[in-house]
Amino acid sequence: MDLAVQKSPRMHGTVRIPPNKSHSFRALIMAGLAEGVSRIVGPAVSNDWMRGIEALEMLGARVDPKANHVWEVTGTGGKLKTPDDIVDCGNSGIILRFFMGLAACCEGYTVLSGDESIRNIRVCQPLIDAINGLGAWAVSTKGDGHAPGGGRGPLKGGRAELDGMDSQPVSALLIAAALADAPTDLVVRNPGAQPWIGVPLAWLHRCGVEYRHADYSHYRIRGNSHWKGFDVHVPLDWSAALYPIVAAVLSADSEVRACGMDFQDSQGDKLVVDILRDMGADIEIEGDTVIARSSKLKGREIDCNDFIDQFMLLAVVGSHAEGETVLTNAEICRHKECDRITEICHALKAMGASVTERPDGLAIRGGRLRGARFNSRADHRVVMTLAVAGLLADGTTVISDVECVKKTFPSFVSEMQSIGCDMEKTN
Repeated sequence: MDLAVQKSPRMHGTVRIPPNKSHSFRALIMAGLAEGVSRIVGPAVSNDWMRGIEALEMLGARVDPKANHVWEVTGTGGKLKTPDDIVDCGNSGIILRFFMGLAACCEGYTVLSGDESIRNIRVCQPLIDAINGLGAWAVSTKGDGHAPGGGRGPLKGGRAELDGMDSQPVSALLIAAALADAPTDLVVRNPGAQPWIGVPLAWLHRCGVEYRHADYSHYRIRGNSHWKGFDVHVPLDWSAALYPIVAAVLSADSEVRACGMDFQDSQGDKLVVDILRDMGADIEIEGDTVIARSSKLKGREIDCNDFIDQFMLLAVVGSHAEGETVLTNAEICRHKECDRITEICHALKAMGASVTERPDGLAIRGGRLRGARFNSRADHRVVMTLAVAGLLADGTTVISDVECVKKTFPSFVSEMQSIGCDMEKTN
């Protein structure tokens, strides 16, 4: 399925924002490790969610959909069984990293694999090394630090070090360490994406797991932890909200609202609102509603590490800002569904922008964009980012293979259409 996008000034209306995927997965995993029954209300349901349920049930939990967007999880009480088949992670780095951590808490061997991105781009060697350092066993079967990978427990605890440029291996170990036989001291070099570490820490705190941490570089987790089931309503996704917000800011004669947003939530992407305001964006906050209006922006240097998923969207912002915008500290973007630094650099150049690629980011000068044709690289953020760019460009922008957008924002096209965006799916 292709997506054809035309320039679209005069966007107006309210966008319904989907629930946050990261909170949904952490709720699912913590519920699967809990004693008794948990109720997860309004999670982000996608192919990744369904694969996560399959993986969790392979470890011994039970997950049942109920009415009114409620999912009921009967937990394992931390006593995980060994899967009787390979865990298929699909295109999900969360499933790969988090379930590799949980595999270190099983007595038998667990094997995990996935699609081409999982097998060749998503690095898991730092996690493998740390698991081995904590008394369990883990391996990359090809010896290249990628899936397929495997592991077995028990996770004994102790002391381990790992590189923290990617937050997911750190988050995976924090949760797995809660089940270890003894306390764990985790030393993180180069700690990155720190707000995303705040998400599992908030969940550990919610479930009563005892831990301490210092500057996101040293953690001590008590281990041998147990917690009861819980009820939770998944918060809305700041990452998804920023696509219509940015589209409104960069388009002429536009005003768009995103309701139900929680500024107290641990999601780091909410910080982009302050970045946009600093660049000159007319963004107003009324309670839990964000109101974004057409604005003229000035370029600036932006350290992207606290909101790494917004790197490509901020590159589009830079292409419409006066002067130069420099995006830094984003090297981890090269290890997502695709190399997002190179992909957005090539895309914006194809649309006529002046862009220079750097090892950890981009330098962009504002200019007039023109439509072009792209492949999504099976990356949901490529689709949404280039769709926003297409709304600002002369002519038609066409993006192929856009079904991957369901990963985080299944209603992206219809919601953007509802505020006046000229985009349409075609065969």
